Amino acid sequence: MVFSKQILLSYFADNLRVDTRQIEDDTALFSSGMVDSFAIVELVMWLEQFTGQPMGPEDIDLDHLDTVARIMRYVAEKRGGA
Repeated sequence: MVFSKQILLSYFADNLRVDTRQIEDDTALFSSGMVDSFAIVELVMWLEQFTGQPMGPEDIDLDHLDTVARIMRYVAEKRGGA
């Protein structure tokens, strides 16, 4: 399945109960408290399943996961598309 911003936002809305109407590409999700920091574990597990790629400890970092743009870039890099 093709990974897209809409799929990611749907995940946030459906699984993490986040009002995605307020989320822009550069909105801080975890560091701002918009998304509970415990949800990062769920996001990591979902990303691993979606991409088929395990995430190492070095990958579980706000540099990769704190905004929609960062997540999209990270997934593209993991899939070899960037």
